[in-house]
Amino acid sequence: MHQVLFNIGSLEIRVYGVMTAIAFLTGIYLSSMLAKKKGIDPDFILDLGLVAIACSVIGARALYVAVWWKYYALHPAEVFKVWEGGLVFYGGLAGAVLGCMAWVKFKKMSILKTGDIIMPFLSLAHAIGRIGCYYNACCYGAVNAKYGVIFPALGDNLPHLPTQLYESVLNFLNFLVLIVFFKNKKRRSGEVFFLYFLNYGAIRMFIEMFRGDPERGFFFGLSTSTLISVIMILAGLAGIFFLRAKKEGV
Repeated sequence: MHQVLFNIGSLEIRVYGVMTAIAFLTGIYLSSMLAKKKGIDPDFILDLGLVAIACSVIGARALYVAVWWKYYALHPAEVFKVWEGGLVFYGGLAGAVLGCMAWVKFKKMSILKTGDIIMPFLSLAHAIGRIGCYYNACCYGAVNAKYGVIFPALGDNLPHLPTQLYESVLNFLNFLVLIVFFKNKKRRSGEVFFLYFLNYGAIRMFIEMFRGDPERGFFFGLSTSTLISVIMILAGLAGIFFLRAKKEGV
């Protein structure tokens, strides 16, 4: 697979960047269309999308720097070189969620209702984005001679499991589950929002068993992402249980 899609003079247009852009635009556009059907100004979602993009980049970089702090403490000038790579999805998710919650609160809108609209398309956007990871040769899996794929960019000439594609498929399935749940099973505002955290936490915990890249960091023998996945699952379960336990809908 090729990392560079085409060149414009000395400027390289990479598949990863294109897929990330498509992912963001798709998620924002479809969320705004669903919001419109639910009586919410689609421009509110478009503005929220810009907040999400900015905060996700900050969060993704912040978590990566935190995981590899020993290096960046000695090279502080490199903290801001995001164009060289070093972004963590969970950090981006945390940054986007916190930033969007603050913006929604500022606009005096419902966080739970807004979250229900956005989360299915976040999962769809993530599915698209992981295809970019595949071409970028990041987020790859462990070495596996039978089912692995050789990523030339890695330079090791070893077959690695294409965990990017596994996660892409699972995220797309999560999108379908969330959108069906939204239309047919949701009882209270916020259930889709919390179901996303439950589902993705389980997806990522599963994928982590097959990952082979060293950039994730490890604590107590588990990857950083595995520990965060456990927290997400518990938070999702607690949120859904809390909402279902309430006597009246929100």
